[in-house]
Amino acid sequence: MGLVSEGDRQAILTDIMGLEDHDGDMDFKVTGSKEGITALQMDIKLGGISLDLLKQALHQAKEGRGRIIDIMLDAEKEIMLSDELPGHDFFHIDPERVAEVIGQAGKTIREIIEKFEVAIDIDKREGKVKLTGKSREGVKGARAHIEKLLSEPKAQKPEYHVGDIVKGRVKKIVDFGAFIELPGGVDGLLHISKISDSHVSNVSDVLKEGDEITVEILEFKGSKISLGRAPSA
Repeated sequence: MGLVSEGDRQAILTDIMGLEDHDGDMDFKVTGSKEGITALQMDIKLGGISLDLLKQALHQAKEGRGRIIDIMLDAEKEIMLSDELPGHDFFHIDPERVAEVIGQAGKTIREIIEKFEVAIDIDKREGKVKLTGKSREGVKGARAHIEKLLSEPKAQKPEYHVGDIVKGRVKKIVDFGAFIELPGGVDGLLHISKISDSHVSNVSDVLKEGDEITVEILEFKGSKISLGRAPSA
């Protein structure tokens, strides 16, 4: 709001521009709802203003504020009807099942992000999920996908014991051995020294990713599993 005065003539201006602010006698900002004011800031270059003039300025500000709020409400209705505009969502999941949404090495969450074009932030401790996306449709789809994923019973990882002979798949080859994916999505390390009875210089000379291999559970070191080569059945 602003005020321009000349002698006894005064004009209260709504939504003043820079020139009016510079050359005017008063400018002040009024913020609030249709019902009332929440904050007000005023700069005045005159010695003072009458109470009637201040009342007039506040009533004029209320009218302008009401028009702006109506425009915002109309825009909100249009946005709610559109699935093409950016969207976001917040919801909770069981913290114990966060790992299922993330997937092994982040595979599952990456697939969701790519498929629905969303960003996903998860609080692992409390299970809070924040979705933001290019479209509301994508955000809704991502949430539905996550909820469907978690509606299925939690998969129980098999228990392994020292001496078990199981078939696995070579997941990754490294200089010192190969990581083997066992049934149930459990990984174990087959050290290069355990791959064969004969000396192996390069793991890739004997194994390649995707190979099926029979291994024996040799040892547990915390959550890590050491494997040895076992004869195929």
